Amino acid sequence: MDETARLHARIAELEAENLRLRRGVFVPSGPTVATPPGLTPLFAEAERAIRELFGRIEIDPARAHIAVGDERYLMVRASAFAIDFLDTLVQLYADRGEREALAIARGFLFDIAHTIGVHDARVVHAQLGAKDPIAKLSAGPVRFAYAGWASVEIDPRSNPSPDEDYCLVFEHTYSFEAAAFVRAGRRSEGPVCIMNAGYSSGWCKESFGVDLTTLEATCKARGDASCAFVMAPPHKVAERVREHFGTEHESLASKGFGIPTYFERKHVEEELVRRERLATVGLLVSGVAHEVNTPLGVAVTASGVLAEELTSLRARFDAGELTKGDLRAFFERSGQAGAMVSANLERAATEIAKFKRVSVDHATEERRAIDVGDYVRHTLKSLQPIVRKGNLALDVATEGDLSCLTFPGVLAQIVTNFITNSAVHASRDDGAALPVHLRIARLSEGQLELTYADEGRGMTEAVRAQAFAPFFTTRRTGGTGLGLHIVQSLVADVLRGRITLTSAPDRGTRFVVTFPVSAASDGA
Repeated sequence: MDETARLHARIAELEAENLRLRRGVFVPSGPTVATPPGLTPLFAEAERAIRELFGRIEIDPARAHIAVGDERYLMVRASAFAIDFLDTLVQLYADRGEREALAIARGFLFDIAHTIGVHDARVVHAQLGAKDPIAKLSAGPVRFAYAGWASVEIDPRSNPSPDEDYCLVFEHTYSFEAAAFVRAGRRSEGPVCIMNAGYSSGWCKESFGVDLTTLEATCKARGDASCAFVMAPPHKVAERVREHFGTEHESLASKGFGIPTYFERKHVEEELVRRERLATVGLLVSGVAHEVNTPLGVAVTASGVLAEELTSLRARFDAGELTKGDLRAFFERSGQAGAMVSANLERAATEIAKFKRVSVDHATEERRAIDVGDYVRHTLKSLQPIVRKGNLALDVATEGDLSCLTFPGVLAQIVTNFITNSAVHASRDDGAALPVHLRIARLSEGQLELTYADEGRGMTEAVRAQAFAPFFTTRRTGGTGLGLHIVQSLVADVLRGRITLTSAPDRGTRFVVTFPVSAASDGA
């Protein structure tokens, strides 16, 4: 054998040895999953497939590379999540009280783990070609053990069925979360294996197509003999825990260890938004009553005067005492009363129109293809009476291609509010013209920016903090305080953009509106 052949043989020998060493990293000292006898064959097949997958491991620190089965992995300290992350969030939310802070922190961990469990299940199901729900389930606990989370023992009382009767009773031996607490010499008042619970329910949700959550009934971190769990639909899990462990979860919930619900914070935030909207409706109703009642009251009073005049006139006519002087006086007084009715009804209608701007569903307005620069200039022409009355020296600049699909009426209302604000609030005391700068530019593909700045009186910090609040106004009469609130609502809810405000006394006010648009050629 020549030298080249010997080298090739040696390389092949080393490669084979390297493969054996890599495979030797994942040689379990015993079974990774304990199951009821009827499920043993399926889990044995999953064990073979996952061991083969993890046998293909590659580690190269020089490339910051750890790969299992050609997919990159990360090594993270178990206590970084089990203790450090949990403690940090509890500290961040300490102002909410210990119980709520702990519930928030556990919610974060559960959501993270549940999401990872869902997506890991999808990947492994595809790799293994698993179709049956039980086959999909079987890969989860095996992979769970190989990835270092815990080993799993499934209780025969389990009923993993793809419906509301789903129930999985299991233990996580060697749970990384409980082990981190024990290693740190810490003891918890309640269960700590929240990521174990989240990952397990995420995997099984993806396997069975049923909304599931997991509640830890016993935990080594609080001195129990094992870390035992019950998985079931969220509205049934408390009942299942009571049935299988005799544990009432209410006692744990009172300490911040409640039933974990996937993205519960999102549901809570949605409820808060709903309540805030109801509160805003209440404010709007109150504002309508306050702003409209006064002119309506005057109109009613004037109508009463007119009715009294008519009654008096009719009495004198019936008595044959009516004179030209009586008619002249009636026409004068009734004319005044009628004018008061008309003026105040018009004033009430104007106020109602202002409030209607808040409640109208601008989202029903269809997007149209426009050149934003041309459209805003056209809008400003219609606002010339306000510009002249406010003595505004208006400067308009446009940059880039501004043709796009957007909501023209919304843009017109935003610009109108800005102009009106400057004319009313920012005019100079010395009578000089007030410089106002309006710039529209394309930031990037799909993004436009409208900047509006005046060089007027500006706002104090206190005023600026409340500028977008509904019904806040610095005007003593004639203002509803809804202008900027409407602008902010339109930018956020219709344009799906953002608005920023900068202002200081005697340094003017600047608004920047940034919002996404579609190309005019998209036709959407």
